Amino acid sequence: MWCRNSIITGCLVLALTVVVQAQNKKPAVVLPESAAQQITRPCSRPGPPKFEGTWLPTDADVQAMESRLMRISRLRSKGGIRGARIQHPDRYYRQYLGIIVGKRKMIYVNALCVDEPPSFWRERPVIACDGGSCFWGVVYDIVTGKFSHLELNGVA
Repeated sequence: MWCRNSIITGCLVLALTVVVQAQNKKPAVVLPESAAQQITRPCSRPGPPKFEGTWLPTDADVQAMESRLMRISRLRSKGGIRGARIQHPDRYYRQYLGIIVGKRKMIYVNALCVDEPPSFWRERPVIACDGGSCFWGVVYDIVTGKFSHLELNGVA
């Protein structure tokens, strides 16, 4: 009996370890409201539209937005590499910031395509100069469910 319980306990510990590691590898994070001012002027692309305030998106807001991520591939960039598209936005690391634009709640998405993001990527925005389509930003309107203002970094 003890042996069977030990095996079950070991399996549960292993399963929980796998779940925790998977959550830590999730390619998206909601950044704290305090991080919003750091993203207003990215290095080689326009940042989010001018915003009056910030808010913290809920899990439901994020899930709704992520269920529509592929819609980003329909947009063409208006800055950096003009006219470019992002074919697989779900393959990027994504940082989410809640911003208020004209009394409307929006989520600004700051995306990067590195294999291993910097250690601070879950706490503050990653800002890169150049890099082309490896770095981009887009705005999501939580009321309409639409993305807009796709901007890619420039290239050196």
